[in-house]
Amino acid sequence: MGTMESDINEPRAPFSAVAEWSDRTLFVTATGEVELVNAPQLESVLNQAVEDRPDVLVLDITAVSFLSSAGLAVLVRTHRDAGARGTRFRVVANNPATLRPIQLMGLDQEFEVYSDREGALQGAPGS
Repeated sequence: MGTMESDINEPRAPFSAVAEWSDRTLFVTATGEVELVNAPQLESVLNQAVEDRPDVLVLDITAVSFLSSAGLAVLVRTHRDAGARGTRFRVVANNPATLRPIQLMGLDQEFEVYSDREGALQGAPGS
């Protein structure tokens, strides 16, 4: 038995999504796994963020360890809803668990993807 087995059966990282303002930019920081069960939780936080009408909405998923197709669908809907309200939607993703699915689906062509919060905050063109 020992430690190896307990590692395998460890509970998943708890999911959370927290919103915080920086001037007219609203950051939503997600942690844990974004899959079918908790994607609606992320979506409700993002929907509220869109309702608050920031100039820029930044979703930071650098601490997300798994991004499912349900999570990707949330990003697409948020991008669409934010755009309809004149809010720019940006995503911060720099690990393979989040960046690869975004790139594989071509979503980095749909919305702006940055490797860090500073880049997303400045919104350097051509990123």
